[in-house]
Amino acid sequence: MRLFLVYSPLFAHSHSTFFGNICDFLTDAGHNVTFFTPTIVTKYRNISYTKSTKDVVHMDPSQKLKDFGDQLSSGDISRFWTEDSSATEIIPVIRVFQNMYNEQAEVMKNNLEILDDLKRRNFDVMIFEAYVFSAYPLMDYLDIKTFIPSLSVTHNVALSESIGEPAMPSVVSDGLLPHGEILSFWERIVNVLVVRSIDSILGYPVHRSFKPPFNVIDIRHIEPDASFVFINSNPFLDFPRPTLTKTVEIGGISVDVSKIKSEKLSKKWSQILNLREKTILVSFGSLLLSKDMPLENKKALVRAMREFEDVTFIWKYEDNDFERFSGGVENIEFAEWVPQRALLANPRLSAFLTHGGLGSINELSYLGIPAILCPLFADQMRNTKMLTRHNGSIGFSKYDLSDSKKIAEAFQKILYDDSYSENSKKLAEQLANQPIKPKDSMVKHAEFAARFGRLPSLDPYSRKMGFIEYFMIDVAFFCTIILAMMVFVIRKTVGNFHKMLQAAQQWAGVHISCELMGLSDRVRNLVFTNLDFSQQMCAAFIEYSIAIRASENGYARNHENLEIAFGILQRSHPGTFRIDAEGKIDFKDDFEN
Repeated sequence: MRLFLVYSPLFAHSHSTFFGNICDFLTDAGHNVTFFTPTIVTKYRNISYTKSTKDVVHMDPSQKLKDFGDQLSSGDISRFWTEDSSATEIIPVIRVFQNMYNEQAEVMKNNLEILDDLKRRNFDVMIFEAYVFSAYPLMDYLDIKTFIPSLSVTHNVALSESIGEPAMPSVVSDGLLPHGEILSFWERIVNVLVVRSIDSILGYPVHRSFKPPFNVIDIRHIEPDASFVFINSNPFLDFPRPTLTKTVEIGGISVDVSKIKSEKLSKKWSQILNLREKTILVSFGSLLLSKDMPLENKKALVRAMREFEDVTFIWKYEDNDFERFSGGVENIEFAEWVPQRALLANPRLSAFLTHGGLGSINELSYLGIPAILCPLFADQMRNTKMLTRHNGSIGFSKYDLSDSKKIAEAFQKILYDDSYSENSKKLAEQLANQPIKPKDSMVKHAEFAARFGRLPSLDPYSRKMGFIEYFMIDVAFFCTIILAMMVFVIRKTVGNFHKMLQAAQQWAGVHISCELMGLSDRVRNLVFTNLDFSQQMCAAFIEYSIAIRASENGYARNHENLEIAFGILQRSHPGTFRIDAEGKIDFKDDFEN
């Protein structure tokens, strides 16, 4: 039996659910697990996120931390119903979260009696949300050496680069960008600039040890020493990308299909599902609430729903003011809370209109439900593209939520095009039969880390490489030099060969010219051995060739052509040549070389 500490501040329902499941699966495997969940958003305080794990440690928030939680709950981010939520626009929101986690560290520092109690338990491993950096001073204070940073989202480029995992911006988009797996030229530019700008603007926060002398904790240096990294990604659902051995994909760990299907719906919800032939569940998650949706969008949704009289719409709506925009439409059931999992598992549910949060994505994927995905902010745009590529769901822009016609068209497709239902069930079947279950993988890797501690053998050397070495710029430069030298040598060789060929052709022409002009052997030898004389004779050869082409005799060896040749040579070399007794042109007897 091993001792695990799972640290997850209470700020978002889906995140706490994810880490609560990690706790329960480790507990069910026979280990001693403590779930340390300091409160940030107070409305989640009384929700139990674990079942078999009974050792749950809470910590009350400071007023400042409570204000951060209220800010999350009361809608400072509700503007993303209509505003751009790209990575650059969401930086202020990320900064709010970062400041919130920093304040959480201060709260822990002021509640050392709780930490002292935890320290006495001598935990083997600590598991925590990777970007909740207050975990590092906590880990330092509790003297826990082995740790597993975990992500309740699919991936984080900064974390990937920190542990040495390949994250080339040509193929791996940042989770906050609305890109799929195929990036255009401009998307790749944005991918490079956004990742670098977020890292430079936000970076790693500065945390100090809770122990004297309160030294700064170098998170960048410690983070790569993680034994493993758990990520809420599934290889059969997510975009393929290169990962390390220490990256363990446990996406869907929160979805226990057999357990969900065994849950019984209350009589109320069962009756609602029986009202009409088809039923659609509408829920936009726990961060951006339906009650904060612009009134124009609410009215457009109602108008679209009214067109489908044989369909019941169950709308998770967090207020009781729906009468002012619904106008008494009979086929809409409003509820502040819905048993989402049980509804998704029920065969009477036809489809799901949701925001594309990863928790909902995993649930509907494992349960085989066709969906309309309307992403609002953060990683939801990427999640939408991740799922729609399986052809069991439809992507829908939040900027079209005011257009009832487009909403109705989406309802029509998801309800009456059987291909969406068929493809959803196919994906669910693949996930149900994947070779290694996420739950088993998580438990085995956590146990391995508890037994062997940090695993430097899994730390890739590439993490320590410089820019030039990693991208092989020095090798590329060397190969370029070698290639340039080879091109130079080849060009030089070809050039020399060409010159030799020209020379051979020229000498062949000279030989023919000597023969045609009837030059004696003595004259020929001088032509071939004396370069100056050869060059002087070239003009005579050319003139002779032109002359005999124009004559009636052509190239025939006869007296007339001999006279032409002799006349040309007399003009070019007066007093040098004579015609010997054999009828050949030779030097005069007094000629000297």
